[in-house]
Amino acid sequence: MTSYSNNKTKDLVRISLFMAIIILQSWVPFLGNITIPLYPLAITFIHVTVIVATLYLGTKAGVIVGGVWGVNSLIRAYVMPTSPMYIYVFNSPFVTILPRMLMPLIVGFISHKILSKSVSFKVNAAISGVLGSLLNTVLVLGSIVVFRREQYLSIQDASMETLWSILSGIVIANGIPEMILAGILAPVILIALKGVNGERK
Repeated sequence: MTSYSNNKTKDLVRISLFMAIIILQSWVPFLGNITIPLYPLAITFIHVTVIVATLYLGTKAGVIVGGVWGVNSLIRAYVMPTSPMYIYVFNSPFVTILPRMLMPLIVGFISHKILSKSVSFKVNAAISGVLGSLLNTVLVLGSIVVFRREQYLSIQDASMETLWSILSGIVIANGIPEMILAGILAPVILIALKGVNGERK
């Protein structure tokens, strides 16, 4: 019973640490984004924290951490918007919270139920990092199309005819670099975490 309680306490502490990291990354720009000189868009890596939490602590923990990220994004849209996109698009929980909880749910299932049985730990982490990053991009953009399409088109001064080319551009400019970054960072961070805690890799 004592061992069970200790494990539960340890898990709670770990989840709390990941939640704290997410909150810091959400509110301190340089902790969650990389700004590249002469590059038009910032590269986000907050989702890597959610992916690592999912792989290290389990799917349930990943969904919780993803939810915290989504809630912070929603709060920022109301109290500290940095563009019309935040005010009119990211003010919906269906755009900010739902995708951030669905991503770790899907990644956790694929990683723990499928990849863990067929590939090594490092390969699993790399694939899950790439997959999680792709899902984050696709789910957020998909949610915008479904729930905030008119507002998005108005802000972009675009039409339905040009919507898909705009979204494709975002996937290429942001999505691909973020996928590469997540595929590299996820296994590196997980190996470091397991090493610090003396766990098998």
